[in-house]
Amino acid sequence: MFPGRVVGPRAGRPERHNGGDDPVHQPRLPPGRPTGRRAELLAAAVEVVADAGLRGLTHRAVDARAGLPEGTCSAYLRTRGALLVALAEYVGRALEERVEALGDDLAGCAGDPVAVSAAVTELTVGWVREPSLVRAQAELSLEAARQPELMEVFERWRDGLLRTVRQLGERAGRPKPQDDAVVIVAAVEGLLVTAVRLPAAGREPFLRGAVPLLVHALHEAR
Repeated sequence: MFPGRVVGPRAGRPERHNGGDDPVHQPRLPPGRPTGRRAELLAAAVEVVADAGLRGLTHRAVDARAGLPEGTCSAYLRTRGALLVALAEYVGRALEERVEALGDDLAGCAGDPVAVSAAVTELTVGWVREPSLVRAQAELSLEAARQPELMEVFERWRDGLLRTVRQLGERAGRPKPQDDAVVIVAAVEGLLVTAVRLPAAGREPFLRGAVPLLVHALHEAR
C-alpha cells in the first residue's frame, strides 16, 4: 500500500530537496486534500489509529506504517498536536467530499423516501468499505470533545452533513428540519460505528437493512 523504505543521505533522516516535498521548503497547505509525502504520512496515520487507537499514534508508528525512515513524520508534523490536527483535517475532508456528493444525489428527491434511503445507504456503504477511515473518525471525534482545535475541524464536515439533511427536510416540508437533521446524523454515526464492529461480510447487509428503516421511520413520523 505504501512505498518501500527511502534511503537518505543520513541514516534515519529524510532526504531534503529544494522545494517539492521538502518539509523545510513546503508551505502550509490550505484546507483540502494533502498531496505527496504529507498525504502518504496521513494515510499511514489513519491505519495506525484504526489499529491501535489514538494511544498508539506516534511519529515513530506512522513512519513504520508508511515504511519511511524514522524522523520523517516529525519533519513534516513536528508535534503530536500538529499530527492530530492534520489527521483530523485529512479524515474530515475525506468525509466532507462524500457528503457533498450526497447533497447532489438528494437534490431532486426530497419527497421520495425510497430514493432518499437509497442515496444515504450508498453513502454509508461507501464509508464502511474504508473501515479504517470510520474507526479513525470515531476515535478523533471522541478526542475532539477534549480538544477544541479538533472539534473545530470535525464541526466543519459534520455541519455540512447537517446542512444537507436539513435542506432535504425543508424541501420535504418537515416542521422541524434542523431537529430532524441532528437526530439523523447522530443515528447515521451510530450505524457506522456499529457496522465496522461487525465482520467485514456483515457490514454492507447490515446497513442496507438499517438505513431504509431509519429513513422510512422518519418519513412516517411526519
